Amino acid sequence: MSAELSSANDVIVTAVSGYEPKHMAAWYNSLKATGYRGRTVAVAYDVSEALVDYMKHMGSLVITFNHDPGRKRYSYSQLQEEIADHSDGGKLYTDRRWTWNKRILRFKDKIYDRRFFHAGHLVKQHLDALGEPVRFVAFSDARDVVFQSDPFAWMEDNLAPGKDLLIGEESITHEDPWNRRNVLKTYGRHAYDRVARVPVCCAGYFAGRYEAMMDFMLAVYYFDQTKRSGDQAAFNQLLTFCGWKEKAEKVNWQVPWLLHAVSANVGPDAPGFCMPRETAPVFEDGLVKTFDRQPYAIVHQYDRNKDMTAYFLEKFGKVE
Repeated sequence: MSAELSSANDVIVTAVSGYEPKHMAAWYNSLKATGYRGRTVAVAYDVSEALVDYMKHMGSLVITFNHDPGRKRYSYSQLQEEIADHSDGGKLYTDRRWTWNKRILRFKDKIYDRRFFHAGHLVKQHLDALGEPVRFVAFSDARDVVFQSDPFAWMEDNLAPGKDLLIGEESITHEDPWNRRNVLKTYGRHAYDRVARVPVCCAGYFAGRYEAMMDFMLAVYYFDQTKRSGDQAAFNQLLTFCGWKEKAEKVNWQVPWLLHAVSANVGPDAPGFCMPRETAPVFEDGLVKTFDRQPYAIVHQYDRNKDMTAYFLEKFGKVE
């Protein structure tokens, strides 16, 4: 029997930088419309007070860093955070091969990489401090995700007892030119050979059981920071390793949990395209659905489709 509503012990984590309330409205309003009862947590980097106030108003636990009341903004310094993290008893512990200049460059990860460090470590600290049990956790992009039904109901019914992570595949393999270049640039041909004909798993939305999710996000960051070239390359490489691949249940666009909407936009002649024509998603009657007309719970990258964008922003894009 399908769960009608999520548990109050479920959590969705997102990370934001440079956004304003208008960029987050569809995410919050669509989630609210599903009847979601769990918690949302937002890690906020370079953002306005207005966005932080809005996210709190929408019920989120918001994690911020440096506040400048005069500018009415919050900011984030990785260098400042890393110095504190590498210090003990007044001494800074770093690899002696780093010069100061290299150390500064080293401490400039992209937000799309650093977010997994904070999601797996800092968010976990905050959640553990609350003392509340957590069942499932999802990591979600913010600006390009909408919810059509409870995001954890399908997962509750379908995640096997021996699986800890639920991962959504795109309709392309790593033979896709962008993904191929990304893997070659980040890790090299040996890594590309591990995933070449494997469908791309997108890091923009995924979920799992609490402890496994927090460990996996931190592992993605550790694995990525050696190169700092692509969170998605690290994400997909980890899923080829014994241990993680056994923990992960991969699903694609044929099940009504999650659609990475790039799957609805890539043409059959594109390199690496792996979606049989008869399984293509449809957008009808205001819902994005599987080929057999089951609405997806979550739609990621809806902004890649002009019809979806117009509809969802009209329906959910108003700032309350």
